[in-house]
Amino acid sequence: MIPYSKVGEVLKEIRQLTDFIIIGDTIVDLELGKKGTESDVDLFVLSVSVFIDEDRIREFAFDRGWDFGKTPIDTPRLVVGVDDEQLQIDMYENIQDFFVPQEIIDNATERKIGNERFRVIRIEDYILLKANAFREEDEDELKTLVYLIGSGKIEIDKNYLKSHIQFFEENTKSIEDRLKSIGIKV
Repeated sequence: MIPYSKVGEVLKEIRQLTDFIIIGDTIVDLELGKKGTESDVDLFVLSVSVFIDEDRIREFAFDRGWDFGKTPIDTPRLVVGVDDEQLQIDMYENIQDFFVPQEIIDNATERKIGNERFRVIRIEDYILLKANAFREEDEDELKTLVYLIGSGKIEIDKNYLKSHIQFFEENTKSIEDRLKSIGIKV
């Protein structure tokens, strides 16, 4: 496990390159009060383009001794050595099927990670992003979230969830159906 104190240091460094919002599984770990992460950190970048500025991102990584790779959807992945482990930082922006509505970005809140504060999407918006993508691993992660919600380890605001489904426009009905199929009625 990579402690959030170390993750915060890496994210602080990345903030020199671009502003960002944390959008991935880190949201769940933070909600659960975990002290670190065993997965990657997914960033929605705001002030650079993952495609247009790829060389700039690559140079930024190499200048720090970090490795540069690609995510499954061909966006930049930074691999940072932290103690004896590797922290993956995956960078995304709205492209093709990968879509984060502006309203989700606007509703991001600040959370402390290590000694720094970073903007993260709300757990409800994370659920909506997973329901929109709904790959096999997304469905599994959503089912785990339903268990965590049912056991009282995570709380969600269903009214907020319902009000934000509309921001996915033509996918609204599909998202509602997918959530219902795993036990979240909105």
